[in-house]
Amino acid sequence: MNFLAHSLFADGDSERLAGQFAGDFVRGKDLSSFSEGMQIGIRRHRFIDHYTDHHPATVRVRALFPKPVRRFAGIVTDVVFDHYLARDWPEYSSVPLQEHIDHVYASLRLHYHELPEGLQRFSRFIERERVLESNRSFHGVEQTLNRLSHRSARFQPIADGAEIAKAYETELVAAFNEFFPQLLRDAFD
Repeated sequence: MNFLAHSLFADGDSERLAGQFAGDFVRGKDLSSFSEGMQIGIRRHRFIDHYTDHHPATVRVRALFPKPVRRFAGIVTDVVFDHYLARDWPEYSSVPLQEHIDHVYASLRLHYHELPEGLQRFSRFIERERVLESNRSFHGVEQTLNRLSHRSARFQPIADGAEIAKAYETELVAAFNEFFPQLLRDAFD
């Protein structure tokens, strides 16, 4: 899952939320330099990523992507699934989406000095560019995938991911609707 989904799994706790975001920026098992709440967030982030990568519904839809995009299908589906989550937000949270997003940005600012350096830069970027809000529209998916495709020459196929996701929207929505409620249940057990 991408950042909007990870933020939902922090259950409103700002330390866990910072940890959920840090999950993509921290390597290794030693988390002792982080607060307990951030450690919980990092561990939950890792659980969510593992669960998502191995769930039969996500495995099935990633196989729909032709080469060379298939190599990046996990990234594409994560971004697309965040769009579906934003679009259907009231089904998953009683907190209005914009209120939740404002809390995300505030939490990242509050814990800024505890964040890994790469996340410090990224947190400023996502707030300045209003990245989480862009999940509401499919155009936001296209923008995100286009940005990712410019990271390096080998990432260029990601730019085609939005068009392919659009073509397989029925299958992707079905996979999200099968997978996400199960993740919500299992991530909090």
